[in-house]
Amino acid sequence: MATLFFIVFLDLVVFGMIIPVLPFFAEHLGISASLVIFLFGLYSFGQLFGAPLWGALSDRVGRRPVLLATLAANVLANILLAFAGNTWQLALSRLVSGLAAGNISIAYAYVADVTTDAERPKALGMLGAAFGLGFILGPALGGALGGGDPGSANFSRVAFAAAFMSALAFAATLVRLRESHGEEHRTGADEHQKGMRWRLLARHDLRRLLTVTLIVVGAVSMLQGTFSLWAADDLGVSPRNLGFVFAFIGVIAVTVQGVFIGKLSARFGPEQLARTGIVLLVVALVFIPFVPNVWLALLPMGFYGVGSALFSPSISNLITRTAGARERGAVLGLFQGTSSLARVIGPMASSGITALAGLRVPFWVAALVTSVGAVMIHRQGAGTSTPATDVPEGPAGGVSGTGAGAVADRAG
Repeated sequence: MATLFFIVFLDLVVFGMIIPVLPFFAEHLGISASLVIFLFGLYSFGQLFGAPLWGALSDRVGRRPVLLATLAANVLANILLAFAGNTWQLALSRLVSGLAAGNISIAYAYVADVTTDAERPKALGMLGAAFGLGFILGPALGGALGGGDPGSANFSRVAFAAAFMSALAFAATLVRLRESHGEEHRTGADEHQKGMRWRLLARHDLRRLLTVTLIVVGAVSMLQGTFSLWAADDLGVSPRNLGFVFAFIGVIAVTVQGVFIGKLSARFGPEQLARTGIVLLVVALVFIPFVPNVWLALLPMGFYGVGSALFSPSISNLITRTAGARERGAVLGLFQGTSSLARVIGPMASSGITALAGLRVPFWVAALVTSVGAVMIHRQGAGTSTPATDVPEGPAGGVSGTGAGAVADRAG
């Protein structure tokens, strides 16, 4: 599994490298602030279609070949970004990158393939730590390559470096990653998956968890799409300093998910951790617009980092446990697709709010919306379970066919 973590780490390095320079790149091309936020959403629009597609496809043909195809596409997308000279080329590169980034659902499915119920929270936490490590190095590296002067930032150098990282992840997958989804689980997968999406959405627990994901991720993505612009405009930060802020969040995510999440999940249960994460996210969203400089911004961004680090693996853990062996890719594809839809809605809403009311108001709207998720998580914990309609598995697969509610009772 170390190879998978390395691949996810590289994938997040690539994603993180672009974040601190994209607003300055867009400004260089004469794109307005509200349209820059839209570009963040365009990336997620690609994920919206990519995640369910790649997840379900990996159930039929295996995880490894789909990972290889998406990593190759990401190489091409970043090369296109390096040569982008107008808004349409920039938008196309972000759309293709988003489509390729839908492969994260495969990483979650891979972990579910090779872990037991008891092992999975820690494994998902380690996967989150790989995300965090990538998010430490990615923004810091992208900011360093972009430079300290916004007026002379080197955008193509960042894009070529991102393409190289994607190529390295492709090579690691080709040489080192073993297939986790064997022929015995693929047999009959095409027949099993007919109408699967509607059958899955009919499950009460899964539908509620996906709704919580849509609400929380959508609201938080308003921060992700707005913070870079707000920090550059109100605080005057450079790509380099912006990269360090996001790297700081990555350090927090690695610490929480790599060290504490397994023990916390065993003691408090995923619902409690998800709810606590949401509360911390609300605190961060409320107070970020009040900070006078980038250094004081680290305090609310620290709350954001801890909140995200608690919420993400907890909600994915709950969703994973609603899936049987032949539907994990499809369920996690729905999860990632829902997250991607949220990341489309959030930046688009933030773009409209910014155009009407400025760069601070989206933070407060996001805080209000996010708080709804805490209430729904509470109701989820009190709800009944819905069995996963799949054949039971032994310890190798780690899924017994029980729904999230029953699993949550045991975890609590």
